Amino acid sequence: MTVFEEIKKQTLTLMTAALGFVAALIWKDAISAWLAPLYESAEGASSLTIAALIVTVVVVIVTMILAKLLAPKEAKEASK
Repeated sequence: MTVFEEIKKQTLTLMTAALGFVAALIWKDAISAWLAPLYESAEGASSLTIAALIVTVVVVIVTMILAKLLAPKEAKEASK
């Protein structure tokens, strides 16, 4: 691989990561708006912590499901 091809590859990787970061920031705002009723009426950080724990559990479950659904075909066959 030439230096130019490596620069092109790394630039594409960095741009993709940057776009993913922007999407994550927008999702953060959207999810915060949905969760606001859970912690706006309560006092202190305890309700925000509870909301964070709930979101963490949901994210872990969704990640596990996506990992199984999107796993390569060879990995699926090996686990049978």
